[in-house]
Amino acid sequence: MELIIGRDGATAKLKVVNGTQVSLFGEAASVPGDVSRQHCQLTAIDDNTFVIKNIKAANVTWVNGVEVQTKRITKDDVILLGQSRYVLPLLDILDQIRPNIADITPLKAVWEDFNRNTIAIRKRQQMNNLLSRIPIFLTMLGGCLIAVSESIRPYSIAFTVIALLIMAYGFYRQATDRGIDEQEKLKKQFQRDYVCPKCGRFLGFVDYDLLQQNNNCPSCKARYKK
Repeated sequence: MELIIGRDGATAKLKVVNGTQVSLFGEAASVPGDVSRQHCQLTAIDDNTFVIKNIKAANVTWVNGVEVQTKRITKDDVILLGQSRYVLPLLDILDQIRPNIADITPLKAVWEDFNRNTIAIRKRQQMNNLLSRIPIFLTMLGGCLIAVSESIRPYSIAFTVIALLIMAYGFYRQATDRGIDEQEKLKKQFQRDYVCPKCGRFLGFVDYDLLQQNNNCPSCKARYKK
């Protein structure tokens, strides 16, 4: 959030510009003439920390009684504008214009849980697929043993029995596996949790490390606190 603060030329009220949003504070003619129409800029660092900066060097701004050009401030600091020391109603301004900052750090755990559970389901499904291939290998091996020597036929039968048992187990694993249902449930939960803290918009199936490379929410434009 970046606010441009100054005196409104038409009403001499305090004028605060936040992007395309314009807000007026106080009574008409309440802001003295030594406060410029674009006097200072207020930039949010987080919900309680800001940087105030004079837009022009000739402008006069005071923080806790000390004249400054640029200063890091908090909500508790007293800000005065101009030589007449007009008291800036900082708390009133912040109450009306909330800093548009979104803390996305909790989303790291959401992504890690989703990624870990997704990988676990895929590994289990890969194991099921592997079990379905083992009987084919054992059957082929048994056939090769018979071709080598009839005396090995008992071993071939044993391979066939083992292959049938593994096949049955593989069918059981595949029949009882709920991987598709688990993935769908996991996906829906992720879509509910992996959202912008400000506007609640789903941020997509984007790796958290890649998400951190962005500076703003694509929907509400809240600046990410990382």
